[in-house]
Amino acid sequence: MEPALLARYVLLYEKNKDLVGWLKIEGTQIDYPVVRGMDYEYYLHHNFYGDEDKYGCLFVKDIADVDTPGTNFVIYGHNMKDGAMFGELDFYQKEDFWKEHPIFSFDTLYEERSYEIAAVFFSQIYGNEENVFKYYEFYEAETPEEFTMFYENIKKLSLYDTGVEASYGDTFLTLSTCAYHVDDGRFVVIAKRMS
Repeated sequence: MEPALLARYVLLYEKNKDLVGWLKIEGTQIDYPVVRGMDYEYYLHHNFYGDEDKYGCLFVKDIADVDTPGTNFVIYGHNMKDGAMFGELDFYQKEDFWKEHPIFSFDTLYEERSYEIAAVFFSQIYGNEENVFKYYEFYEAETPEEFTMFYENIKKLSLYDTGVEASYGDTFLTLSTCAYHVDDGRFVVIAKRMS
């Protein structure tokens, strides 16, 4: 039997069946629907309603399963100069902002969830041949060792210690946006699911 959609998302889902959830971070403009498209390039240049839009829409790739308890999924969004989309994710570069906003919410269509921030760091998109940690390729830890590799890497990269601990079986949500410290730079916030 199909689970029931949360009432607040029924009308929105009717407008766009790509809807998978809603992300909200208190203290920022981040309060947006999140979609999944088979062609993720589409939502770089189109808004939730399918109109061409430089702001795009927050999205996950088709590999991401936000409904089952996989180890991790990644939400992507533009880093807009006016703060829209993930433009204010940069606030988390400052430890003081994290201390005041350590938790955020992400609702799927079926349940409300909260997450506590575990790591905040700069990264980049690497070439296929480069043997380095690629946060954006990590979705599922098949073993405790794979989980530990992911967790130790994000903690090592983090700009500050959040004190959040995790163990095999915990699940994460990764927020990823462009950064300009290197070519193909990225700024990343990774949070562990609390509820």
